[in-house]
Amino acid sequence: MKVIEILSLICFLTFGISAQQTATVSGQLTDEGRTIANQPIRLVSTTETFETTTDASGNYQFANVADGNYLLVYNNKQASVKVTGGQVSIAELADVVVISASTTQTLNEVSKTVNIIDAQELRDRADFSLVESLRSIPGFRIQQLGGFGRTANIKTRGLRNQDTAILIDGVRFRDAAAITGDATPFLSDFTLTSVSKIEVLRGSGSSLYGTNAVGGTIDFQTPKPQTGFHGNLSGAGGGYGLGRFRGNVSNGKADGKFGFNFGASRTVYTEGIDGEDDANNTNLQSRIEFNPFEKTNISARFFVSDAYVRLNSNPNSIAAALNSPATTIIDAVPLSGEELRRFENGTLVANLNRGNANFIPDANDPDNSQKSKFFNGQIVLTHAFNDRFVFQGYYSGLRTQRKNDNGVLGIGFQSASTSFFDGTIQTANGHFNWTPNRFNEITAGYEYEHEKYGNDGFTPSGTGDFFSRAKQSSNTIYAQDLIKLLDNHLQIAGGFRVQFFDLKTPKFSITNAPYTNLTLENPPNAYTFDAAVSYFFEQTGTKIRAHVGNGYRVPSLFERFGTFFSSFGIPRFVALGAPDLQPEKTIAFDGGIEQNLFGSRAKLTAVYFYTRLIDTIGFGTLPQPDPFGRSNSASGGGYLNTKGGIARGGEFSGQLRATDSTDVFASYTFTNSDQRVPQVPAARIIETLGIPKHQFTLVATQRFRRVWVNFDFLAASSYLAPIGFPTRVFRFDGNRRADLTGGYNIPLKGERFNMRVFGTIENLFGDDYYENGFRTFGRNGRIGLSFVF
Repeated sequence: MKVIEILSLICFLTFGISAQQTATVSGQLTDEGRTIANQPIRLVSTTETFETTTDASGNYQFANVADGNYLLVYNNKQASVKVTGGQVSIAELADVVVISASTTQTLNEVSKTVNIIDAQELRDRADFSLVESLRSIPGFRIQQLGGFGRTANIKTRGLRNQDTAILIDGVRFRDAAAITGDATPFLSDFTLTSVSKIEVLRGSGSSLYGTNAVGGTIDFQTPKPQTGFHGNLSGAGGGYGLGRFRGNVSNGKADGKFGFNFGASRTVYTEGIDGEDDANNTNLQSRIEFNPFEKTNISARFFVSDAYVRLNSNPNSIAAALNSPATTIIDAVPLSGEELRRFENGTLVANLNRGNANFIPDANDPDNSQKSKFFNGQIVLTHAFNDRFVFQGYYSGLRTQRKNDNGVLGIGFQSASTSFFDGTIQTANGHFNWTPNRFNEITAGYEYEHEKYGNDGFTPSGTGDFFSRAKQSSNTIYAQDLIKLLDNHLQIAGGFRVQFFDLKTPKFSITNAPYTNLTLENPPNAYTFDAAVSYFFEQTGTKIRAHVGNGYRVPSLFERFGTFFSSFGIPRFVALGAPDLQPEKTIAFDGGIEQNLFGSRAKLTAVYFYTRLIDTIGFGTLPQPDPFGRSNSASGGGYLNTKGGIARGGEFSGQLRATDSTDVFASYTFTNSDQRVPQVPAARIIETLGIPKHQFTLVATQRFRRVWVNFDFLAASSYLAPIGFPTRVFRFDGNRRADLTGGYNIPLKGERFNMRVFGTIENLFGDDYYENGFRTFGRNGRIGLSFVF
């Protein structure tokens, strides 16, 4: 009898399960009015993934879909899908971003100012470095001091180089051995080897991403593996001795359990701007996705870079410029190319035909070079307990290394030396995403970070050899709540972050070094908050939004314990840093309006931004006596907390899909940025150096069946920059750069394979432009071929 009852129960349960209603999710995939044909799409939930391909008319179908909430995913866009009682509702396809809230949101849900550069745009423009791809972003000022591989920096909304954070797949990337502890020394080493898209947050992001996310945040996102075997091989060559190779392969199992991709690139310039500015870069990237259980994902990623670049001397002023008062702004006139070559060959400045020239651009230095490497490895665990509660944890290990070699050759006094800079950052992070109801999505987490700094110096005689070591760690707690009200038309986001620091005693290569006899106290904690709100008027297609937050930057280990080693007289370390430095503090606000027109084929955006640097870290004259024994006479000053400045302005942009084959994006940025303390004290100028007040960008793409043409233009007003020693402030003409790219797609074997021929004319108008006195590429071209399978 017991057996019969048990069998009856099993039959009842089996019938109940089989009787659960399922539905067929089907439709036609369109994107901004275009039918998307013959493209892979996915239907995903926290527990299931369905995959299919649209037909020639863009139609798709997923059968036997159980009740629940899903996402229809195509490239970097998604639409929410709800299945209830066999009934299906599908929202409109929209772009997806992560950077605005550190969790997935459609652009309609975003209450902050964001931009997306997707893989298609990167292909259309044929860019191959991160900094090149960011030129068109409103509010971004991109500088590269010379050709490929030279120092690059990003100034966001009139702020400093160190006020923009860089992420790789949502995880901070920065150099612990950099003077300001940011990513600047390695920006030029980010080539586009394997990237699915680049997301940009304009405005404060410290409550989400921590240190340096003051003016903006950039997330370099790697692609997930696709089902089946895919890949591409490409090569390009061009002016200045350019040669570039890139290859990618990807493979994923049909059941979604395992997949990987791998990418490699090699970029070489054998000549560079002056014929001896050779540079090369090798990037390796990989990503592995493993789903051991239905609700568990393990992802491993690594990114390796190995780069070399020849460096020139810094620009310098000509004596005539020094005759003017230090408060005079000098209109920059460079020494001519022929006279510069004579100068590089040893001709004295007094014997040159200088004409009206008042500065010498970066002159060739035949034995000055830099080698740089980094390794970034991440492992990420994600587990969905259910549709409402998800845990994610990750570990990231980052090693950065730079080696600078300089010999006795070159302009002016030169001494032979070799310097090593070594940084290590280890980060462990765990957080929960909880959706208690349809109105709230709550994130709370903890993060531990440990960083180390090392600097070694060597000279041929050995008398100037030294080393220094420093380290610090921090513990962080953070939380965020995303609130959706009024049928998701009203979006509210709020968050906070608290970081606690722990300093360790530094080590130096000689006795009686600075800081060794001090009792170190842990520096002040960093507190940040963030709030944003937006409302979408569906009837008119209008969104208004506002975002306010304070930001911070952790003092770098160099700013805390920085020294330089003097081998003159008695060898000794001269202290520059201050262990008790407080974190930099900022407050930022931006508010804007978006207007969609013509059925979302056009969008106009206007944003006002304001950022105040409340407390910053600067280098200047020290009050005496100094608690750390620093001397103004020995070092010219040291690092100390000081007051910053104010940057405000407006960003205006418009994008238009005029036809299904025509895309246009244009932007104008006005920036008014001032410092409370002049950056060049003798000049008494409070205008922030390096920032043009006006900047215009235009990106236009036209497709003709298998042919495409892309025009990318940037124009900026003049800006101020410091040159020489003693330092004078020069006014340089703004950039006028245009790039023209075109290509032709050749399908092979019924479009299963594809070959693409492409070419670019860079600096189309031949603008003779100097970046802070450094020469830049003139008009040049490149041509390439890629094979996709």
